[in-house]
Amino acid sequence: MAKPVLSAPTGARQHATLWENVLRHFKDAVIVLDTESTVVFVNQAAEELTRTPRAKALGYPCDHLFPDSLFLSEMVLRACNLRQSETRNEETLRTRRKALQVRITCVPLFDEYGDIDGAALVVQDLSHQKALEETARRNESLARLGTLVAGLAHEVRNPLAGIKGAAQLLAQRLPDDPFLREYTDVISNETDRLSTLVGDLLQLGAPPKPSLVPVNIHEVMQRVLTLVGPEVRDAGFSIQCEFDPSLPELMADSGQLQQVFLNLIKNALDAMNGASDSAGHLSIHTKMETDYHILRGAQRAQSYLRVEINDSGPGIDPDILSHIFEPFYTTKARGTGLGLAIAQRIISDHNGMIRAFPAEPHGTKMWVSLPIRKAS
Repeated sequence: MAKPVLSAPTGARQHATLWENVLRHFKDAVIVLDTESTVVFVNQAAEELTRTPRAKALGYPCDHLFPDSLFLSEMVLRACNLRQSETRNEETLRTRRKALQVRITCVPLFDEYGDIDGAALVVQDLSHQKALEETARRNESLARLGTLVAGLAHEVRNPLAGIKGAAQLLAQRLPDDPFLREYTDVISNETDRLSTLVGDLLQLGAPPKPSLVPVNIHEVMQRVLTLVGPEVRDAGFSIQCEFDPSLPELMADSGQLQQVFLNLIKNALDAMNGASDSAGHLSIHTKMETDYHILRGAQRAQSYLRVEINDSGPGIDPDILSHIFEPFYTTKARGTGLGLAIAQRIISDHNGMIRAFPAEPHGTKMWVSLPIRKAS
């Protein structure tokens, strides 16, 4: 589409420079249009939201900026014709790359004579808010559960140690009978499994606070890949890593992050082991987070990095995805349903977020977003 020829600045265009100083640091996207729905101003948040630089937005119609969300032009026309503001609290806004949940307000603008001069669209990205609300809901459930399971786990741990000790003594005194030894081995192995479950319950109910130090996310991922390397090779799977070397450090607990990513990758390997297609492929990417591009504090933005783990397994039913971080929810025959709940708790304690999506044509995507270390 050829860029239209702009006439001399008049009306709304005359005020764009004045508005820019005021709106430049708004945390929400602001797009100012004239009475013909032509864009005359966008702030930085709007550029980030639409992934469109200012030079390619100014002078174009609103529909060019949002070709799949034509209702925005209708909101602008109504605001200009009715001289009234309009707000849509939860709307799906389709940009050139993705669909976002947003709150949109369209405000009519007037000149000094009271005539309509254009309209302003204020777009608030709700993605981060929705993710925070979901994380808060999960944490509240974990906190309620934690009080119960922590006390129960302490009571169960001591008897388990006694049962295992008795089984070991019994095995030493039994005659060399493989059938009897098999029974004592079952007792010992199942006791170990219960002890692991008790340990997970204790971590879920009373998790240790992260010890935050500067951490390079790629060093963490390399340690995890070293640990899972033999399992990957034995299964005949392949791993593709694309790491952004320019990513800054995190303030994080390296051991806890290693636990999270080891759990996520092992889950991915388990999923691919259960797939009919044996040629399993795992891809791991690191990059700067782009979903939460309108998260700003009082003074400056808080930036995130993202670790993406994508597997080629059979995938997860969309109805199940909303439950996989809940304690004791599992699709594995012998799973406890605590691994992802603990991972979510750890990432939340790091002020980050963990999300799951179905992959195309099949598989699952796990995204972990973590705040980067701010320069002092």
